[in-house]
Amino acid sequence: MLGLWTLMVEGARREEALDVLEGRDVTLECHFSNPRLLSGVLYWMRHRNGEVDNVAFGDQALDANYRINFVESESRYDLTINRATYDRDNGMFECRSVKEGSGSVLHNTVVNLTVLIPPGSPHITPQKPKAVEGKPIELTCSSSGGSPDPQIIWYRQGSDEKLRSVLKPGGGRDEATTSVLTISPTKEDHGNEYRCVVSNRALAEGERMETSVTLDVDYYPRITIGPANPMRVERGEPATLTCEVDAKPPVKNVRWTRGKKFIDTRQTLFIEQATEEQAGRYICQADNSLGILREREVTLDVLYGPIVTVPASKDLEEGQNLVVTCNVTANPSPRTIEWYKVDDESFRQSGDILRINSVTATNQGNYVCRAVNFLAPTNQEGSDRVGNATVAVRIRHAPGKTFIKLSTPVAVLDEAVVLTCGSNPPGWPTPRYEWRRHDSETPLLVGPNYTIPKAAYADEGTYTCTPSNRLGKGTTASMPLKVYQAPSILESLPETSVESIGATDVSLTCRAQGKPEPKVRWVKDGNEILPADGLYDVAVQQSALGSNGVYTVQSKLMFQGSKRKNSNQMMARDRGIYECLFSNEVREVGTPLFLRVKHAPITVHKNNKVAFDVGENAVLVCLMQSFPNPSFQWFRGNNLIHRNDPRFATNETALQEDVYASQLYISDVTDEDYGDYTCKGENTIGEHTTTLKLQPKGPPEPPVEIQLVSIGTNSIEVKWEEGFNGGIERTKFIAQIESELGSQQEYDCQYQNPCVIRNLEEQTAYRIKVRANNIKGMSDFSAPLQVNTGVEAASIPEPEQVYFEILNRVVSFRVRSTNLLLVGQIKKKPQGTSEWEVISSEYPLSGKEYEEIAIDEKYPEEIQVRLCAVGMEMLCGPYIEAQKVDVLPARAYKSSGLQYWVGIIIGGIMALALIALILLCCCRRRKGSKLKKKAGEMEVAHRGVSSQAPPPPYYTVGRDNKAMDGSLQNGIEDVSKPSIYNSQQPFTYGQMPPSIGYMDNSYSNSNNGGSVNSQDSLWQVKNGGVNPGNYDTNTTQPPQMTPGSDPRYPYDPMLHGGYGISGYGDYSHYPPSSPHQTPVPHQMQMAPHQQPLMGKDDNGYYPGVPQQNGYMANGDAYASVQKNRKRMDHVDGYDVSGMPDPYMDHQMDPNMAMHDNMQPQQDNKPQISFDESLESGYSTPNSRNRRIIREIIV
Repeated sequence: MLGLWTLMVEGARREEALDVLEGRDVTLECHFSNPRLLSGVLYWMRHRNGEVDNVAFGDQALDANYRINFVESESRYDLTINRATYDRDNGMFECRSVKEGSGSVLHNTVVNLTVLIPPGSPHITPQKPKAVEGKPIELTCSSSGGSPDPQIIWYRQGSDEKLRSVLKPGGGRDEATTSVLTISPTKEDHGNEYRCVVSNRALAEGERMETSVTLDVDYYPRITIGPANPMRVERGEPATLTCEVDAKPPVKNVRWTRGKKFIDTRQTLFIEQATEEQAGRYICQADNSLGILREREVTLDVLYGPIVTVPASKDLEEGQNLVVTCNVTANPSPRTIEWYKVDDESFRQSGDILRINSVTATNQGNYVCRAVNFLAPTNQEGSDRVGNATVAVRIRHAPGKTFIKLSTPVAVLDEAVVLTCGSNPPGWPTPRYEWRRHDSETPLLVGPNYTIPKAAYADEGTYTCTPSNRLGKGTTASMPLKVYQAPSILESLPETSVESIGATDVSLTCRAQGKPEPKVRWVKDGNEILPADGLYDVAVQQSALGSNGVYTVQSKLMFQGSKRKNSNQMMARDRGIYECLFSNEVREVGTPLFLRVKHAPITVHKNNKVAFDVGENAVLVCLMQSFPNPSFQWFRGNNLIHRNDPRFATNETALQEDVYASQLYISDVTDEDYGDYTCKGENTIGEHTTTLKLQPKGPPEPPVEIQLVSIGTNSIEVKWEEGFNGGIERTKFIAQIESELGSQQEYDCQYQNPCVIRNLEEQTAYRIKVRANNIKGMSDFSAPLQVNTGVEAASIPEPEQVYFEILNRVVSFRVRSTNLLLVGQIKKKPQGTSEWEVISSEYPLSGKEYEEIAIDEKYPEEIQVRLCAVGMEMLCGPYIEAQKVDVLPARAYKSSGLQYWVGIIIGGIMALALIALILLCCCRRRKGSKLKKKAGEMEVAHRGVSSQAPPPPYYTVGRDNKAMDGSLQNGIEDVSKPSIYNSQQPFTYGQMPPSIGYMDNSYSNSNNGGSVNSQDSLWQVKNGGVNPGNYDTNTTQPPQMTPGSDPRYPYDPMLHGGYGISGYGDYSHYPPSSPHQTPVPHQMQMAPHQQPLMGKDDNGYYPGVPQQNGYMANGDAYASVQKNRKRMDHVDGYDVSGMPDPYMDHQMDPNMAMHDNMQPQQDNKPQISFDESLESGYSTPNSRNRRIIREIIV
């Protein structure tokens, strides 16, 4: 192996490094770049261990193992070393060319030759390192004899990561190279393996030498405490605390302490029964002599249910306040604390304090404080714990209404009966109870209970009880006592009876007596016998004994009926246990009989086929019922199968209910064995044969008689009679489901019979067929079963608006929209009875919003309606009680043909009302001209006075007096709302500008809504029903033409000293009726001096005065001011007053001229409530112009 490294080239000097394995040849090259340098003196020198030797001079080597290769033509002067050795050749060789005469160096080549020797085996000290956790330890790995000095690397087991260590080279093969690894050990270092890997260039690539040691670490204790922290255990249960210690060296024992008190030294601390006193912190200490004591603590939490304490009793006078505190101790704390009263489910109070103010006698009783917490012990299921305590609250009072109770439902002859007397309220102090019989004035007994140890008929009668205490007496209660007699068997049936098949006129008789008269019934094998079945007939005779009401009843069961041979012959199926049962109000008693019928054998097994493959052992089972017991024979064709045949064997077994089994065994079945086998049973009565067929195993036969088991909303459970299974025991079943829409799907029932078919649609019709499947094949489908899925009872809606119309005997109700198929079900309670009777159980719904059902009942006590799923009478919603009315409310007509007639009638009434209103307006027009003159005079009279326009009147509905106004009874309240919803109607659109934006609330404080004496009406009279403008007090000018007087110019309340509502009138939401009606621009307004005094116009009206009906209520100056009324039920068209007045054609405001600098108001003015600008009462507010109010008495 050779290696060559060129380290540096500087001028004529060249230095190289070269490796050679010991014993190998190597050539040290010395090349001259300039051939002229060869003219100097050439020689090789060797530097080793500080010594310099000439090893060649010129072309002559000075050592036998050295050889010079001088090729002048190649400018090469090489030194070849044969069989290099470490001791001789490991060092530096130098090739020189020296100028002859001067000795100056012309060329110099240096070769550092390393003789490679593999390193010696590594060695680690100490070889068995022992460490203590946390105390550093040094591991030293050394290797010697190698050249060059080896590399030493440390690794931890399982890791390729180099560990940091300190390397100290040996400097030669005679000195060892060492690497020191310092470890600060932990518990995890215990048992770890540390590897020392040594390598140098003498080794082949990938080759390395290594050794390892395992570190042994002593570590301090690690404590694991448990099994959980905190450790929760229920009081009284055992508790185990564990202290597991991991330490090296291991600890000999631990030390348990609690509250600085020593408890135990075992690692497992066992507490047999945990108590509250044992709860707390437990500390486990461990020491393994390394100098550090370790400890951990665990908390023992002892859980227990609520411990409830209350006073035993609390005595109060009536009217006092009851306060009782419930003291509860529990761990954990209770989730709920509540009080309830015994025998009063309606009383509940939450919290730990029971508080009742002003107690009365009805508050007396036992009150229970109940506390609940939740206990969740460690590693156990949590559960509630309940604690309670009872306080007897006693209110001093006299007994109330008295009652008597019997200890048993009825008094029974020769049995004890107890009569208990009580009262409600019971009375406190405890009353004295006095018992009497109705026919005696002498008290029978004093005490709450009257006991008759053995009742007799002589004890019958009426018993009374009267309670009393020092506060008074209770009522006297009476109870008639009747003594009944339980049925007693006078003639019982024999235990057993044997009859022969075909016997005639067989009967069973039993007799009993009792009071009241016993009822009798017969059962066979637990099922009641019904004569209607055609197999039996029952005769009953009864007679009274004496005057005590005791009856004797005799019953006879006769084996006769239409389904019997000759109507009276015994059959094999008559075998069974018969029982004659007598019952009355006391109890039921009976007498049994086991009847056996002699008959020839009959077959009772179902399948006449068995299947086995060739080579198998076959078993044929023949089941027959027979009495007396039969003997069996087997035949193949007409040949009797003998018992001594080696391939055949038989066995007979007696089963229950006179059934016997005969088994035929056939070993190693062959093809010739397949076919029919006859089983013959014979007894003293007769014989019977049946045929069984042996066949190879094959597919199963189809199921038969598929039946419905249960119905769900999205599932159906069905069962079926399995056909012959083909000889294979495990048969799978597949159900095919076809919906009413035609979609099909298959459901794998596996081996289940019955089978639940899931994922179906709610209330949908399905056809279900089933087929069988085994490893041999599949059967045909069974006959289909038609069935509908159900609905969830919670999804069935309740009927709404349920009424019973007494006059028409119709039940009506509303049904919410639903996709379910429903029917109505109605029940009634007739007057004078407490029994409910179903009238209609499957009334199909018509699909209308309102359903109507006629019933034949005029005066029922109660009527209830519920909705049920179609085809499932028991799947229903809750019953809703019907409200009884004489005539159905108006909403009911929505579902009938009367709605059209109602609409026509209402439309006709509204048309007549409109015509009448138009006629009324025409009459008002004539009356308006008469008041015109007076209006002008009043206007002149007020000229010069700064007046303020009143708000427009609002038209009332009904009477003026609110107390008499029927509208108050219809849910009308006075609330403010936007004028668009006001009951007042707008004036004529085309000729009247929008009115002032007054609130609907009148500023009058009259309770009559603006009567003759109210301020509202005064304003109307004063102005003749008009709205005058403001006049300048310093001028006598007549009314001026202003924009307000032009019908095209809107009235501006800000220009008229309005009532604080700017920008909008009451009808500002109505637009002008024609495009040309626009506000007059400011430039077109006329100055005061330009306005002539105007007289009447052609129609006799003053242009400057609004028409007198402008602000009148229907033209009446004394009409009430309309208040804002809002119907709570929002009935449209309630108020039809306040229609536009056709006579208000030209309203002019004379005050607009005083505001020439004001622009027309815009719609974006702020809205201010009229109520905010008015003071209460009749005072004139200082914030506005004064106004003169004249009282006019009419």
